[in-house]
Amino acid sequence: MKSCKKAVNWLIFSHFIIDCYPGFIAPLLPFIASKVGITMKDAMAIISIANISSYLLQPIFGYFSDKCRKRFFIFWGIIIASVFLPMMGLVESFLALTVAIVLGEIGVGFFHPQSTSFVPRFCKDNEEATWSMGIFLSMGSIGYGVGALVATNIYERFGEQAIMYTAIIGVMTALSMFLFVPKVSCDETGEQKEKISLITSIREIFSLRLERILIASSIAKSIVVSSYTLIMPFFWKSINLSASKIGLISCAFLATSTLGMIAAPKFEKKIGSRNTFYFSFLLTLPLALAMAFFMGRNLLVAIVLYSIIGFVIFLTQPINVVMSQKLLPKYKSTISGVVGGFTWGIVGALLPILSFFMEKISILNGMLVVAAIPLVMCIWVREIPEKPLD
Repeated sequence: MKSCKKAVNWLIFSHFIIDCYPGFIAPLLPFIASKVGITMKDAMAIISIANISSYLLQPIFGYFSDKCRKRFFIFWGIIIASVFLPMMGLVESFLALTVAIVLGEIGVGFFHPQSTSFVPRFCKDNEEATWSMGIFLSMGSIGYGVGALVATNIYERFGEQAIMYTAIIGVMTALSMFLFVPKVSCDETGEQKEKISLITSIREIFSLRLERILIASSIAKSIVVSSYTLIMPFFWKSINLSASKIGLISCAFLATSTLGMIAAPKFEKKIGSRNTFYFSFLLTLPLALAMAFFMGRNLLVAIVLYSIIGFVIFLTQPINVVMSQKLLPKYKSTISGVVGGFTWGIVGALLPILSFFMEKISILNGMLVVAAIPLVMCIWVREIPEKPLD
């Protein structure tokens, strides 16, 4: 497959648009939960159901998108996410809120495996693939941040029902897929048309020790990111910050996360793949300790440190995805579903436990415990190759 920058750029743009919609959830959930009359544990239970329904199914979506080279999953993913997630602003009950978030997140799950696998297919070499993957993933983080900012400002200025109008942008983006992103055939990629079952492909992926280490690393990162983006807003609300300020803080975290993914190829080239993982995982806990120290002394410094955690923890993401795909290139979409979806689903299932735990020891103390998890992963990081795979 020859390099096709227009297709890559449009995939990057569509990733930005679709990830704006789940960006609505974190900053608005404390306020909508209050309106509906549910607790933080109830809200995390909804997120857990959504993540299990969406992210744990991503390997399955990825498996079928490996078989279906049309843009089916990309198109319908954007449509479903952009229609259902804005419905958060219309709900009046726990059940309605659950349906809106779960169906919206399933749309997000539809989109990611196929779109992630399409990016390297339109790149000419490993360097272009890593760079494009970094931009692609980072635009998702920017989307989350912009979505948080837009949704909270609409909420404060026009009311929660006005959020529904944002669905128009997603639908228009989905329709544009047919103009800018071509179909991909097995003949173009040179891949063999093997009839391999989903169970066989999953078994083969998990049979490789390095793949298991990369998946475990992704889980460690996902625990930190989910805790710091979904549970921390409840802390910000508890210290009486407004919805727009919480949206701004969420945006700052995700903006620095974006910078981390953009910087990842440079870090990998300068210090190597393995050392980039070490740098990311060793720094997370000290930054979290510093954030907790300043939280009661200087809120602005604490927020800056909170944002830097986003930069550091996301440094490994593009390297992880590309390396995982290089190990088993015939399962690009399925692997994308595992690394980019299944791992988040595992974490989603843990969210109610994490929120219950943090209610007992306080959210800030809970964040310190979570930040220590990547540190433990350093035991296995030494097995990650020093240089990118060919």
